[in-house]
Amino acid sequence: MNFRQLTLLMLTIVSGSLVSGLYAITRDQINNNREQFEEKQLDAVVNDDLLTLTKVDETHYTLTNVDSAAGSVTLITTQDGYNGVITLWVATDEVGDIRGVRTASHRETPGIGDIIEHEVSAWIDQFAETAEPVDIVSGATITTRAVINAVNNHLDDSFTEDSSVREKPNE
Repeated sequence: MNFRQLTLLMLTIVSGSLVSGLYAITRDQINNNREQFEEKQLDAVVNDDLLTLTKVDETHYTLTNVDSAAGSVTLITTQDGYNGVITLWVATDEVGDIRGVRTASHRETPGIGDIIEHEVSAWIDQFAETAEPVDIVSGATITTRAVINAVNNHLDDSFTEDSSVREKPNE
C-alpha cells in the first residue's frame, strides 16, 4: 500500500469515526427536538386548551372535553405530493367537521410546495373553515391538491359524505 492510499484510508476512518461520534452525542437531542415538534403540531391542530389529547397509538389520538368524546387527531399520509410523501395531522370533531390540519412532514419544493406548512403560509388554515372551498395555489397545484385529496380520503374513510373539503373552482 502506498502513502496516498494509506493517507486516504486514515482520513476515511477518522471522518467516519467523527460523524458516528457526533451522531451518538446529538442523537438524544435530535429525538427530543422531533418529539417537541410533534407536540407543537398536535397542539396547533387541536387549537383548544380545554380539550385533552389521549394517545391511542403512533398515528391516532382521541380528543376529550372534560369527560365526553370531542373528536380525534389522526396522522394521514399521501404519496401524491410533487416530491413524494406528505404526512399530515388532521383533527376532527365527533361528526367529522375539521378542527384543523397541520403538516407533520414533507419533501416539497422550498418556496413553492412548502406553502402547506403553517409556519410558511396560512393556506392550511382554510381546512378548519370547510364551509368555503379550499384554494388551489398556482405553482403548487400538485402539492395543494394532494393535501386536499388526502384530507378528503381520510374524511371519506372515517365519516359521511357531508364531511368533504371542496376545491375552489377556477376563476
